[in-house]
Amino acid sequence: MERVDPDELLLMGYVARAHGVRGAFKVVPETDDPTRFETLETIYVGRSPETARPVRLERVQYQPTRRGLIVLLQVAEVTDRDAAQALRGLRVYARRSDLPPLAEGEFFLHDLIGLRVETEAGETVGTVIEVLEMPAHLIYVVGRPGRPHAMVPDVEVFVRELDLEGRRLVIRPIEGLLD
Repeated sequence: MERVDPDELLLMGYVARAHGVRGAFKVVPETDDPTRFETLETIYVGRSPETARPVRLERVQYQPTRRGLIVLLQVAEVTDRDAAQALRGLRVYARRSDLPPLAEGEFFLHDLIGLRVETEAGETVGTVIEVLEMPAHLIYVVGRPGRPHAMVPDVEVFVRELDLEGRRLVIRPIEGLLD
């Protein structure tokens, strides 16, 4: 299988540990819909998108836990417990074009990285460098040259516009938000 452009890979989860003796492994999903794994023929496994290697997906199962759903994967290239355990801590990616299309108004968190952040008055604040998934809402981590990062909650009072086509996030800062 050929390598793919790292910019085309989206994080789907993290390998937690081996499962059984035939090479299956547990993945903690980083997607809001773990059933997306079922549509994939190939996943990419590695420490980063640049080092991820393609593997052929053979089986997808699920294991409910107290913390949520765990995905059990079996791939052609991993056939025993030791090989599966060697994947522990690696990231699992999927090629964007292999995933089902998103519904209207949906987006991948990956698409938010690099958005220009500006105030309603048009002042540039910085760039989204990370998106944290919290129980109540997302938090945008905004990199600001020469200043500490700012954390902006994705709630209507602060986030006034998310313009993916224009690659910008418009915010209404309150006192202390950007200090």
